Amino acid sequence: MTALRHDRAAYWQQASEIRDEWSYLGRACTPADQPAAESALTQLYARLGRPRPRFAWVASPREAQPLVSDLPTLDDLYRWIVSPPRDGVPPLASDLAAAVARLRGALDDQIPSPARFDPPPPRRKKGEKLPRMNAEQALAYGLPFAEIVRQHVRQALFDELAHGFYLPARRALGPDRPVCWYGQQEAHWIAYYDVWRRLGLAGYGTVLDADLDVWQVIARSAGWFWPGEDVCVVSERPVSPGVFADGWTVQLR
Repeated sequence: MTALRHDRAAYWQQASEIRDEWSYLGRACTPADQPAAESALTQLYARLGRPRPRFAWVASPREAQPLVSDLPTLDDLYRWIVSPPRDGVPPLASDLAAAVARLRGALDDQIPSPARFDPPPPRRKKGEKLPRMNAEQALAYGLPFAEIVRQHVRQALFDELAHGFYLPARRALGPDRPVCWYGQQEAHWIAYYDVWRRLGLAGYGTVLDADLDVWQVIARSAGWFWPGEDVCVVSERPVSPGVFADGWTVQLR
């Protein structure tokens, strides 16, 4: 039992370091690496059967809005799913959303449940809920390692980056805004799959590795982006927490 717990603790130490690396990247306030971002986004377009777009860089998500007013909203994409027109061609955003969903599903399929690292689960009374625990307490309690990674990498980063920035920023832009992806703040799900790969506990294969690598480059090099058929609008990152170069400020929690 002691050896099992030691292995789990060692793996968690590595996982937490990877999480912290992605947390820093998700909150980075340094200038975007425009060549790297454009190269990775061009690869995304190619995977969807589209040519390289023209790139329009803006200082903030607010500055992007006049340039993306013709792109679909979430409601538009939902209508495409439930009632697609017979002769219509789905917007690129619809294809990209589907591709991301397929990627995550395929990556999930390659993540094993590392049962060999888990002690026998503690006994609980019927209907008894798990107590709220930090990662170290969860390790000592015997929570499955896979659940610890889910809670304390993916969910923790989602709480930090989504609730802590991009959801308040979207609300500040107002309702019915076009669909976009969040660049550096996509780190919450990218980090989760990166942890499993870098710990050597999941092998995704050449194709999935390459797809995940593209998203890693985007998250490391750019802010939000709005993919149109001919033009991809990309935002710079903040210059300080919640503040952009054009003066647009997001009230962070």
